[in-house]
Amino acid sequence: MQKNKRNGKVALQISRPMSIIEIIVILLTSVFIFAYNMTHYIRERFDSANRLATYTAAELESYEPLSFLIPYWQEHYEDMEFFYGDSEKANAKIAQLKEKLPELTEARYVTPKQAESLDAQGQLLLAEVCYYELSESYSRSKNAYSPEFLTGFVVNNGETFFLLTGVKGDEARISSGGEVFELGSTTPYAEGVYPVLDDIIRTGEPVDAMELSMSKGADNDYVHMFAPVRCDGETIMFVGVSMQWRDLISSVLSMSLLIAVVISVLFLILGILFMKLLKKNVIVPLKDEQNIINEYKQTKDTEKTVDELKLITSNNEIQELAVDFSSMVTEIKRYIDNIQHITAEKERIGAELELATRIQANMLPNTFPAFPDREDFDIYATMTPAKEVGGDFYDFFLLDDDHLGIVMADVSGKGIPAALFMMMSKILVSNFAMMGSNPAKVLEQTNTQICKNNDEKMFVTVWLGVLEISTGKITAANAGHEYPMIRKADGNFELFKDKHSFVIGGLEGMKYKEYELTLEKGGTLFLYTDGVAEATNADNKLFGTDRMIEVLNKTPDASPKDLLASMKQQVDEFVGEAPQFDDLTMLAVRLR
Repeated sequence: MQKNKRNGKVALQISRPMSIIEIIVILLTSVFIFAYNMTHYIRERFDSANRLATYTAAELESYEPLSFLIPYWQEHYEDMEFFYGDSEKANAKIAQLKEKLPELTEARYVTPKQAESLDAQGQLLLAEVCYYELSESYSRSKNAYSPEFLTGFVVNNGETFFLLTGVKGDEARISSGGEVFELGSTTPYAEGVYPVLDDIIRTGEPVDAMELSMSKGADNDYVHMFAPVRCDGETIMFVGVSMQWRDLISSVLSMSLLIAVVISVLFLILGILFMKLLKKNVIVPLKDEQNIINEYKQTKDTEKTVDELKLITSNNEIQELAVDFSSMVTEIKRYIDNIQHITAEKERIGAELELATRIQANMLPNTFPAFPDREDFDIYATMTPAKEVGGDFYDFFLLDDDHLGIVMADVSGKGIPAALFMMMSKILVSNFAMMGSNPAKVLEQTNTQICKNNDEKMFVTVWLGVLEISTGKITAANAGHEYPMIRKADGNFELFKDKHSFVIGGLEGMKYKEYELTLEKGGTLFLYTDGVAEATNADNKLFGTDRMIEVLNKTPDASPKDLLASMKQQVDEFVGEAPQFDDLTMLAVRLR
């Protein structure tokens, strides 16, 4: 169940934001289309109204007697007979007019001068015939363009006086008000109601009715367009066209919804196709890779896993991922093989190091008491290497019944190289010493032998002394080693700053100096390597020789073993959690 949920996450992570984006795009597109269509169709309504107003004004201006007719209609409309749509009566009226004006061809071409020359009956006939013709022209235009209102009017003294109107269908002309106004109907005129008409009256020129109407927020239900009718350079009347635009909302909204539905269906189809392609090219290969990797985690079968990953051929990044997985699995196998080999090798080296540690430990005197039959002195030594094997060494041996050889040395470096160099140095020192040479001579002989084959430029510091047990006299030589510490009987330990010579292995042909010191009965000689004095804690502070002397003097009468144990404890407490960087080697001998 968890696996199926995990496998569906890719599809959900892609399909959810895609669906949200699709919805946002559809909504934005629908709003844009609606806004665009509304603007477009409103502009179209304004253009239609403008064309109708301009055409009607031109038609009126083509009537030569218009400048005579307008004031006549205003003064005599109550005397006129209206015969809308009655062509027979119109023809009869025209025939009567021809009797009055024999040269008449058409009423529209009667000049104002000819009209004024007619008698009262002739002028009435001319006014009735022209009104009939223009009313019919208005009605044809209204039926063709379908405006809500198509009128001709004049504005005088705050009053709109209607002259002409067009009708369509069953609309009726009622002079006292109604659906449309006929000649003689009036309404009050107030500035600001029709900003477009205000500007035309003020300037006498047409204006951009759409821009003006939108900016000044005139009648919100109608598109109003007005055009001046000019005669001899003067505006004598106006043409008004009113078209409803609210009815556009439902049609534009329906069309926008239809487009939105079509877009939604297209997006849905595209989304389905996209998800199918996504499933085929992404999800299925990813599931296959996941199953292969999960199986590999259980079986660790590299060859089978690589063969199965090769079967994923999606020709996209998924296939590249499969190739990378294949390389990774192969590398993991190689890495595991290397780790197994390294582990086996490490175990072998560890075993050899453990053996080397035991061999090195066995090379040093490590059985105590070292001379159980001797009651005249006590000796004890320890060596704690920083690594498995160390470079420090100590040694002690009886040259004869009354002479004890004592060695404390520190090889440069650590680990196996230092251990090998240490073993060679120890053998040389002890062999030359056992041959009866004095300490200085032993160091010279050892230096000569080491310098012969010291390509690695290693060296060793050595303190070598011969203790005459009966007298306590020590004959010693120091090849660059730490100062010894000595305690007189019933006294405290002090640092004995002896004569230093150069290190063993540093320079061929070196001569070493001897010196003597006396170890009193009950006194103790303490030897050590620099790993004790230079033990460092976490604050990078050294243990130091002063602290060593302080530790020794806390129990100056202690046995050599107890002295070394106390020193080791104090060094460990001082160092704390800081790592041990150098070997810790100590030796103490006490004359009883």
